[in-house]
Amino acid sequence: MLYTLGMMYNKVDFLKSIYLRAFVGFLLSFLIVILLGKPFINYLKRKKLKEKIRECGPVSHYSKKGTPTMGGVLLILGSLMTILIVGNFENKFTILLILITVLFSSIGFIDDYKKFTVNKDGLSGKKKLFGQSLISAIVWIFVKEFGLTSNNILDFSIINPLIHNSYFYIGSLFMLIFIMIVINGTSNAVNITDGLDGLAIMPVIISCSILATIAYFSGHIEMSNHLKLFYINGAGEIMVFLSTIIGSGLAFLWYNCYPAQIFMGDTGSLTLGGIIGVIAVLLKQELLLPLIGGIFVIEAISVILQVSSYKIRKKRIFKMAPIHHHFELMDIPESKVTLRFWIIALLFGIVALGAVRLRGIL
Repeated sequence: MLYTLGMMYNKVDFLKSIYLRAFVGFLLSFLIVILLGKPFINYLKRKKLKEKIRECGPVSHYSKKGTPTMGGVLLILGSLMTILIVGNFENKFTILLILITVLFSSIGFIDDYKKFTVNKDGLSGKKKLFGQSLISAIVWIFVKEFGLTSNNILDFSIINPLIHNSYFYIGSLFMLIFIMIVINGTSNAVNITDGLDGLAIMPVIISCSILATIAYFSGHIEMSNHLKLFYINGAGEIMVFLSTIIGSGLAFLWYNCYPAQIFMGDTGSLTLGGIIGVIAVLLKQELLLPLIGGIFVIEAISVILQVSSYKIRKKRIFKMAPIHHHFELMDIPESKVTLRFWIIALLFGIVALGAVRLRGIL
């Protein structure tokens, strides 16, 4: 009888090692995407699923016309195929994360596909927001039914990420609203950031790496106590899941870096942002998330400020929003803008880890 690593979890002792399965998950997902990358790109070209450049965008982007998109399908598929092998399916978080990944990628896929078959705008913003809100409601139901910490009050509280044992109870209903804000906001912020070759995927990899570290600490009784994190039973498996995202994301970057051979499309960006938001909720790190994904916050705020300024004052703050286009129009090469944003994302990640350590002191 054939067993996957996840199915053999309780049959072979060394497979209980989260480190081992996370390493295998990273390596396997990387190999799947790197090996399937070129055939998948050629398939998209044959099907003529290529990027259409908006005339209102920077002139430098016209050269990107015809680049295959919907690369998020490959990225997400590589991750899901791997988690089916290395995941522990007796763990509630593994099941939930697979479910929300499928749901988010379905929204993104329908959006991408409609752009080629129905209209260039794809799904309307209201429909995407409705779908994202339904997924947020599923996460809320999960928290309500299965719990996260051993304390029901903590599960429906906003946690201070800097000060130990500091939290504000908001109750079940307001937690639903809060979860929707976190997940919908993160999903759309990553989508907004995905505007230059390789720009979004590296900050995603960094954010997932930080969250994977926190997940391991939160699921370890001694480490969670040492760092004054709330112990979340089984949270270590979130690290295994994130390792597959990191591996497939790094392999995708091989083809997505400047000049990109493929774009991830909404299938990738909406899903990856949604996953990051969901995991921040599951780890009770909602308020640390803006620091972990600081570059996504900057991009989203730039759009909000630009739209608000134009509606109120009929004047623009930036040459173009999101802000990465502003720097492009300042004649900074795209590759340099991307690399500098990566550096900023890494700095945010380092500060976020420092904040976790600070919590263990204060």
